[in-house]
Amino acid sequence: MEQKISWVNKKSGENDILVSCHLDSSANRKETGAMCYYYGGSEESKQKAQKLLDKYCAKTGLKNNGVRPDTASRFKRLGIIRDTKGWAFLLELGSINNDLKVVKKKGADALFSAISELFGIKEENRIFSDVDRNHPYREAIVWAKEKGIASGYEDGRLGADENLQVGRFLAFLQKYDKVK
Repeated sequence: MEQKISWVNKKSGENDILVSCHLDSSANRKETGAMCYYYGGSEESKQKAQKLLDKYCAKTGLKNNGVRPDTASRFKRLGIIRDTKGWAFLLELGSINNDLKVVKKKGADALFSAISELFGIKEENRIFSDVDRNHPYREAIVWAKEKGIASGYEDGRLGADENLQVGRFLAFLQKYDKVK
């Protein structure tokens, strides 16, 4: 953990956000849902954690189990939160025993939406979760999305860097033909 915190602190500044993602687990766990730990000494940290968790749960449909200060953890202090520069949160994405299918299907897109919410990025400005602003084909991808040619996968990805199957290529051509 010390190595991870050291690496994060070398890369981050005071206004950066770290979200450490976990799946809650135990052999007999019956609970479902997500929760978020925040720095217990800050009301602003609590508000950010609540915003993050609310958006994540809204997008996944998982039960919102609330936010908790890191001092309420079984360790009484979470180093990933306490010792990291900037804003740090530990997000329990759900229960590995009961929520894993939902987390696998919707978790990445929900997490992206939740983090976008913290930064004030409107979702309609987002293209695809796997296409950042520095992607070499971003301009073409934006055009294809705006024209209705590229709609991406259900999980929010386009698959821009995946090998293109003939069937998928033909589907793009068919959509292009309809647009034209």
